Parts: sequence; C-alpha cells; structure tokens
Amino acid sequence: GPSLDGSLVTFGCTVAFVAPATCPVVNAFTAPQQPVRSQGGFVNLALPLSRIANADPEGRNNGWSLHLHYGIDFAKARDVRRLSAAGAAGNRYKGDLSAVTLYYKLNNWVTFAAEQSLYRTFALPGPAGLPLFRGNPARAWHDSRTEVGTIFSF
Repeated sequence: GPSLDGSLVTFGCTVAFVAPATCPVVNAFTAPQQPVRSQGGFVNLALPLSRIANADPEGRNNGWSLHLHYGIDFAKARDVRRLSAAGAAGNRYKGDLSAVTLYYKLNNWVTFAAEQSLYRTFALPGPAGLPLFRGNPARAWHDSRTEVGTIFSF
C-alpha cells in the first residue's frame, strides 16, 4: 500500500494489492528495513527563584522554581542520504525542543506547574520535493504547547 509520502510499502507479500487482498503464505517475507540512526543531547537548568529572591522560608513565596530545558536530536547524514536515494519526498534530519516550566510547591504533597514548550522539526528536500505539513511542502514546522498541571506527591 502507499505510505504518506506516496512511496510503496510492502506488508510482507510480493503479490500486487488486489481488493480483497490475497497473499499466499509461501510468498510471505519480512520487508528489509534499517532504522535511522540519530544522536543528540539535552541540557536542563533549574533556578530556585524563591532562594534567589531571599523569600521567607516559612512564607507563601517559598516554593517557586523555574526550569529551562533544551534538547536536540539529528539523524546521521548517511542515513538521510540513503533515504533520499530511495525517492522519499524529503527527510526529517533534525528536531529540537525548548521548554520553560514554572513550579510552585504549595506544600510537601502538592505542586503546581505551568509549561510553555516549542517543538521544531527540520527536513531536507528529496527527489520528490519537501514533505507536506498541513498540506503544503515545508522545510520546517513547529508545535507550540502550553500545559498546566497539578503534581501530587505521596
């Protein structure tokens, strides 16, 4: 059957797709697939805002902290070239995440959190052009998220 980028994906059968699908057991095989290798890393920085501001340890402003996060991962260049040679419509080669989280520790059992994050993905054009994002060819796309939550510790 066709994949999202239009290339043909075999599902263990050499017989052409006919509705209803028929696949003799003698022709079944495992499609050879190699994973895309990647590498990357991340850094986290936690700032105890209450201590920096010299908040009263017994007061209500004692539990504030700010956490900054950045992470990146990218595919090995030879794997991106291998996929491009297969005729794919562009390949993802790099992604990163930036996040800022503000915590307020109410007491030993309850903490409130608010996070703003940005996920970005970058692609290289392939023989069939760039991959589609929201129906349009795109070299980069992103997802911005806002999350709030309560953390209960027991």
